[in-house]
Amino acid sequence: MAMLKVENLYVRYGAFEVLHGISLEVEQGEIVALLGGNGAGKTTTINTISGGVRQVSGTIEFKGQDISKMETYKRPALGITQVPEGRRLFPDMTVLDNLLIGSYLPKSRVKRHENLERCFELFPKLFERKNQLAGCMSGGEQQMCAIARGMMQAPELLMLDEPSLGLAPVIVESVFETIQKINEQGVTILLVEQNVHSSLEIADRAYVIETGQNIISGKSTDLAQNESVKKAYLGL
Repeated sequence: MAMLKVENLYVRYGAFEVLHGISLEVEQGEIVALLGGNGAGKTTTINTISGGVRQVSGTIEFKGQDISKMETYKRPALGITQVPEGRRLFPDMTVLDNLLIGSYLPKSRVKRHENLERCFELFPKLFERKNQLAGCMSGGEQQMCAIARGMMQAPELLMLDEPSLGLAPVIVESVFETIQKINEQGVTILLVEQNVHSSLEIADRAYVIETGQNIISGKSTDLAQNESVKKAYLGL
């Protein structure tokens, strides 16, 4: 049984249909990449999984449970966490306070100290900056803080929306290495990215979508060799 199963998802913003039957599966323990250009519908897909956007039709199952109509606030308690595009930290609060906000759920509050230590091990820079205002950090450090805040919820499925956006290449490499470490600790990951090359390097499988539709999917190693993917996304 897939941890996450999305079938035939249709979503509209007003009269404008943005998803036209998106389907995907994520098995427990995998890194699955959802790839495509700007405006392809990647963010809308994971926002719908999180419940922030409602589908017109289609189903979303998490660990065998149909959550298609479940209230948004109930989904994190199941183990679903989304790290949004643009980080969305509280800039006038300290790094530590931003992290503690991530542990608001009862099950994660119990493990708050344990999860905090885990985050500081993943991101030693955050320990150094824990009393600094989040808005005063660099873009890379803010992205670390956003991911760590998500980890404070002790997620089973971590959905990352464009974690490399706007970062210098050396920082991008560090972010992707950290995503692998998180996965190695037992967290299943759905990675939304425009950085196709780096995503295919760390993902087990990937789905490519364009204009709200599935185009191609498969093992990352196979997609990296696919001529259409090479031409459209890898510049080859």
